[in-house]
Amino acid sequence: MSFTKTYFLCPTSDFIFPPPTGPLCLGSIIHSTSAPQYPLNRASVIAVADAFPPVVETDWKKTVSTEKGLGVGVYAQFLQLAIGGLPLGPKVNVEHSHRTANTFAFDTVTTLAFEPTQEYVEAAVRAPAVQAWLREPRQKFALVSELFIVTGLKLVKGAKIRYETSQGTTLRGTLGTDLTALGTTFGPKGHWTSTNDEATESNRESEFVFAFRVKRLKFGRRLKLEEYTKGAFMAVGGKKDDDECVLVEDVDGADIKTAEAVPDVTENGNVYCVPA
Repeated sequence: MSFTKTYFLCPTSDFIFPPPTGPLCLGSIIHSTSAPQYPLNRASVIAVADAFPPVVETDWKKTVSTEKGLGVGVYAQFLQLAIGGLPLGPKVNVEHSHRTANTFAFDTVTTLAFEPTQEYVEAAVRAPAVQAWLREPRQKFALVSELFIVTGLKLVKGAKIRYETSQGTTLRGTLGTDLTALGTTFGPKGHWTSTNDEATESNRESEFVFAFRVKRLKFGRRLKLEEYTKGAFMAVGGKKDDDECVLVEDVDGADIKTAEAVPDVTENGNVYCVPA
């Protein structure tokens, strides 16, 4: 069973220190999920009094890979022979490929989360910087404006991160006379291949914010709080790739020794995740 992706990846080129030292914490209000390190209310975050119990995982690993390919078959007839209508020209196939594979491994992952109430959100948006942003012309005269409030953080220690990219181009072709009527082709055949591989690794022992979860704040005739997962990187459980989980319903998960309590917004509390 797969979980809906709800956590966004923090920039790993510029590590974000964990709270309270770093800029990001539960209740932070940000412009965009692509720049979480610049919260509007950093100087006036309202403390979260009803956060879920922290969930700690060990020996955590996740690999994310994507591969794209494009093949193009081209038959270009450069010369039409007068006798017999036999074509003379090349038949060329071109294939382009692009692959990325990112591996994240951590000694420990600590998940912090809370479920903001309407009262908490209304108090949070009274922060001076948020109110100044709302008074800007672009927001002031817009029908709807939006910000995001951080409702979950994944703090990691003992990080080992590897980024890999591979790009390649392959050409295959035949140049000669295509004697289809005789069931044969005269001419040379060959192929040409070019590849470009690159890999980068980094290790970090100290703790930093790896991923975060948000809800969207929509400012219109009234303030709305909505779920937001567009472009999310990972699921709630955050389990290892080879260790998928299933949710067990109508069972007291506390009685299962291997169960782990995971914050779940839809359940308004914790649910128990049992390794399959």
